Amino acid sequence: MSRVLIVSSDILPLPGFPTTGAGLRAWGLGQGLASRGHDVLYSMPAAALEGREHVSPSIRDQAWMLGTLSNVIERSQADVVIACNWPIAANIHNCPVPLVLDQHGPHLLERQYQSAFRGFEENARSKRLALSRADYFSCAGDLQRLYFLPWLMQSGFQFDDGRSVSIPVSLSPDLPPHEFSDEITQERTLVFVYGGVFLPWQDPRAGLEEVLTQLERRGQGQLKFFGGRHPVYPVDTGLFEAVRVRLESHPRVSVQPMVAHDDLIEAYTRAHVAIDLMARNPERELAFTTRTVEYLWCGLPVIYNDYAELSRYIREYRAGWTVDPTDRAAIRAAIDEAFEQPDVVREYSRNAQRLVRERLTWDRTIEPLDAFCRAPTRRPRLRAESQAAETRGAFLIGKAWWTLRHKGLRAVVGQARAYLRWRRELRRARG
Repeated sequence: MSRVLIVSSDILPLPGFPTTGAGLRAWGLGQGLASRGHDVLYSMPAAALEGREHVSPSIRDQAWMLGTLSNVIERSQADVVIACNWPIAANIHNCPVPLVLDQHGPHLLERQYQSAFRGFEENARSKRLALSRADYFSCAGDLQRLYFLPWLMQSGFQFDDGRSVSIPVSLSPDLPPHEFSDEITQERTLVFVYGGVFLPWQDPRAGLEEVLTQLERRGQGQLKFFGGRHPVYPVDTGLFEAVRVRLESHPRVSVQPMVAHDDLIEAYTRAHVAIDLMARNPERELAFTTRTVEYLWCGLPVIYNDYAELSRYIREYRAGWTVDPTDRAAIRAAIDEAFEQPDVVREYSRNAQRLVRERLTWDRTIEPLDAFCRAPTRRPRLRAESQAAETRGAFLIGKAWWTLRHKGLRAVVGQARAYLRWRRELRRARG
């Protein structure tokens, strides 16, 4: 067995803490490995601990900041390091042990929705650098792996070397009991839930508006909405502030901020249906959505998109309704069925937990990462990496000469900075 250090990019679901999809992803990988006998340590952002007094010394001592990642890794005495998301791996220099990069989602696409980040070329360079440092790569779905494969090949991986795998978002095999009250049968007092961080690449308005319309028309039912700004990072909230204001004015909606993860799970297990529709965009198409797996884990049938990888799971198991988020009639029909056929809701609830139990628990999905951690090895650094770096360098030098001739010396400064970055990459690629 190995000692494994999980470096999470986000807040973990510790007692009393809220959490995020990225935090749940890191936790699921670690718990899956622990279930196979590995000694697992966690490191999460020090910023997530600010203002929190009741944190175990081990968690506080292992917390990371960008300037301390190397020290955290050295103190851990780990045999394997798992960096959760490529911005973390990009800041791990000269990792002394094999490095796994797990990518929870298409972060480069997420950055296109955030004005605070640098341009695409700089982000792409950082992503390639992070991937080139990894010895093994995992992501949250088969569609994601196809998306990442060209990036991996640009970074020195071979497409058939067995060092890139998909591991679905997974939760504990100890599923919570779902508590249906008799109200759903006697009075059809249906409780819908929605939960999540406010993120600018997500637009849930079509589904939420249809729920509100049905609550008003029927004069019964409730929507419980949990959400707020990211608990660690200053991420743009997009259109969610307007959504929150709209929901707060509705008499059948309860709006709550980000709450402790345990409290959120308790609320989910007492609700009836989750509303989880998002407008379609490239990021949503590739996302293997953690909140959805958590709804299903809690026994909540889900009104979900018809276009994502997880949609196939939900259709196969009849664990909810998969609809086009632009089709208001289809959304309305799903909500009508939830109101008018409580036996269907109960059946879908049982199916939701059966889906998770059979396909999405960490003891079932962790196998490929467990196998690597049992015998971790370095990835052979191929000559192609050096050749790729040389090609990029030749391009930058030529571009700098053109800039000097046509725009003058001052304009060359930016090109010179890019050249120096290339030199550092080339030295690393040559070992």
